[in-house]
Amino acid sequence: MRVLDIGCGAGDVSMLLAEAVGPSGHVVAIDREARAVETARSRAAAAGHRNIEAVVATDDDIPVARPFDAALGRYVLPHHRDPVAMIRRAGSAVRPGGVVAFHEFAAYPPNRFQAIPRVALYDQVAAAMNAAFEVGIPSPDVAGRLVTCFVEAGLPSPHLFSECVIGDSASPVARWLVLTYRAMLPYMARLGLEPAAVGDPETLAERLEAALAAVRAQAVSNPQICGWAVRP
Repeated sequence: MRVLDIGCGAGDVSMLLAEAVGPSGHVVAIDREARAVETARSRAAAAGHRNIEAVVATDDDIPVARPFDAALGRYVLPHHRDPVAMIRRAGSAVRPGGVVAFHEFAAYPPNRFQAIPRVALYDQVAAAMNAAFEVGIPSPDVAGRLVTCFVEAGLPSPHLFSECVIGDSASPVARWLVLTYRAMLPYMARLGLEPAAVGDPETLAERLEAALAAVRAQAVSNPQICGWAVRP
């Protein structure tokens, strides 16, 4: 089985796919960033996955010489001004009867990181991140338009499911939010969206966990929405 991993990043999904297809299968992982591809190669080699081929390629240059059995993208479509064209290109790389799937985050109202009961610091961090998503990525609402996008790309209406990460102050949700916030800080600073009230990012995780614990809050991530369809 041959699988295409679009926008492989650090290679986490590629390794899961390599385990799924087994030693006789093959995963081609593409990313436009050479640094991400090198990271994916190093991690695959360290984990002993010899069936992963990581290559530098843009989304406009998907290798199609030999059709794949499946093409998957994770956190890809929001970064495209024309997500329909991206889905169409993924479909063209897959054989008839193969699967095209995209897993995306929902970065549009009312789908937000949130805490119940409300925690001001959690709201401030989430609001800054979501504002940066809305300003800085071309299609922040694409996770809510997967049916339209798949059909316009010439594929059947996709099967859909959605999930969130939910937990208390000791769960990974707060740390995940903080790590994402810190990674985005330089970009938010350029946009003028860094909230002064959040304070020192180095101590943010501890302060946020304490604030959540103080009110026994339940922390919820942005929804993750996956759509997949079989190519006719």
